[in-house]
Amino acid sequence: MKTNHIHLLLCAGLSLLMLGCSSEEAEPNTTADFPIIPLPQSIAPGMGSLALTPEVGLVAKAEGDTVQFVVDYLQNYLQQHHGFQLQSGASVKKIAFEIDPSFAGSYYEMLITQKGALIKSATSAGLFYGVQSLLQLVDHYRNPAEALADIPCGYIKDEPRFAYRGMHLDVGRHMFPVAFIKQYIDMLAHYKMNRFHWHLTEDQGWRIEIKQYPKLQSVAAYRPETLVGHYSDQPQTFDGQRYGGYYTQEEVREVVQYASERFVTIIPEIEMPGHA
Repeated sequence: MKTNHIHLLLCAGLSLLMLGCSSEEAEPNTTADFPIIPLPQSIAPGMGSLALTPEVGLVAKAEGDTVQFVVDYLQNYLQQHHGFQLQSGASVKKIAFEIDPSFAGSYYEMLITQKGALIKSATSAGLFYGVQSLLQLVDHYRNPAEALADIPCGYIKDEPRFAYRGMHLDVGRHMFPVAFIKQYIDMLAHYKMNRFHWHLTEDQGWRIEIKQYPKLQSVAAYRPETLVGHYSDQPQTFDGQRYGGYYTQEEVREVVQYASERFVTIIPEIEMPGHA
């Protein structure tokens, strides 16, 4: 991304002054104080920390369903994992989201000061990735005894290095429930991955409902028994227990929708013949 470096430094400096990150008693931070995975492209450590508490406000300087989802996602994550949410609207301290059309793609910037944090991007996906960086800091610095997280102040610039960032899950040999699939997608999103390779078919089980071919569900979705140990073991041993199942079309739609809300694209793998 081509950006005027002097302009960025001026903007960062003005923002720091406006949000009041400086403090005579604050200790200088280092890049090691930002344990974010994957490591952002650029981290400029600041001074001191932001005390994230339920009194901090939450402001979206842009409209749209996807931007609102990013806001809701942050609130829901904090409630589920840390037992509190932020205030809706402005307050003395605030977390703010802003759409900046001058940015490119999923590039985002995040400024954290003692008065709050500002996440900017041209897209809601970029805002979402900024939120993931923020949440990783919250997870790391959370202090349950004091019901807050002291997040180090600093300035982060980041964008995905690779367009395709994915993981694979084989449900042909072992079928995972929908709840686990969603949890898996949550983990992909938390580390800014954007592709979920769903291995749905195998000689040991067909896992997706095709209503035109009902035997794929009644026959191919089940196997009479499962191998115990390695395929090369001689003699081979089996457990003698019928095993299988499949995802209904409604469940697949539910998972696809869940993934899309987290900016994850599902790639279903249906191979015929097997391993082709």
